[in-house]
Amino acid sequence: MLNKLILVAVIAATLPAMGHAQCRIAVAGSSCVVVPQPLVPKPGPVAIGDVLERGKYSMLMNARYYGLPTVSDGWVYMQIEDEIYRVDWRSHTVLERVTHQASRNW
Repeated sequence: MLNKLILVAVIAATLPAMGHAQCRIAVAGSSCVVVPQPLVPKPGPVAIGDVLERGKYSMLMNARYYGLPTVSDGWVYMQIEDEIYRVDWRSHTVLERVTHQASRNW
């Protein structure tokens, strides 16, 4: 039992700390560069509940190709900049941002 505890302590001491990232490629004389990530996500081009101007944005066709559920119940997918939104077709009200649901095809 004591040997197992010593082995676990040695392994834990040799493993890098989980909080620190390691370089994938280590070249002599180089060091890792940490790219800071924003703490607050970038706001979308429109907010939920906004009413879109008709004819300004493109409707996303073939939603299944992008891994999105089939359009139904009077709403459609609209492409606004690089984002996909679910929009009520009659009122053009933005219902939901669904970019995160799209597959890698997007």
